[in-house]
Amino acid sequence: MKKIWKSIIFTGLFLIAFTTACNLAVSPSDTSTPAPTASLTETPTPEATPTESVPAASATPEFAPLCAADTAGVLPPAQCQVPPAEESSTFCSEKKPYNLILFDQGLTYEVLTLGFRCTDAGVKNEKQMITCTGPMASSFAINVCDPSCVIPTVQAAITQCPQDYNFDNVRGCCTQEPLQINQNCMATNFRTTTCVSNCSKIVRRYNCLKNSYACVWNYQEKVCEPRK
Repeated sequence: MKKIWKSIIFTGLFLIAFTTACNLAVSPSDTSTPAPTASLTETPTPEATPTESVPAASATPEFAPLCAADTAGVLPPAQCQVPPAEESSTFCSEKKPYNLILFDQGLTYEVLTLGFRCTDAGVKNEKQMITCTGPMASSFAINVCDPSCVIPTVQAAITQCPQDYNFDNVRGCCTQEPLQINQNCMATNFRTTTCVSNCSKIVRRYNCLKNSYACVWNYQEKVCEPRK
């Protein structure tokens, strides 16, 4: 009988111990409502549509028209055509050559050749006179201009020309021809005389060549002659 009671008491104690152990294993926090977990699935970000790079359109250069072939060498109006200078005479003074040149009054002049100079010599028969001097038997040029002449130009909206072209404001077009800066001017060529009259008396070639500005050595005849 005692053994039976011992078995019942032992079984009761075992059940009490087991129940207590189970209650301790379950934490109060475990009974709380679980926090929602973030979804691992991310919403895809819409990709930006690639835009093609469009180069900025460069401005197309606008040029003035090209001059027609039949307009080449257009002369200024009649009232702007400067009469050429005229040579009155050539002479020597103190073994220096001079040219007496005439042109209309009111005109201006400019010496274009280095080594030459001109000076005013007064007025005769309503003509302006100048005397020019320089090396003997040499050519030189005088530019005579009319300062009162104004050449009409073309009022063009576009004066830009392609490379290697120049804009002609008289014709209003682009040309490769050389442009005359002052189209109310006229250039005239002249030649000085020789003031050595005794070239024939020079017998040695060396001395003749020393006076080459006035004399020239004739290699065939072996004589010194005046330069023509």
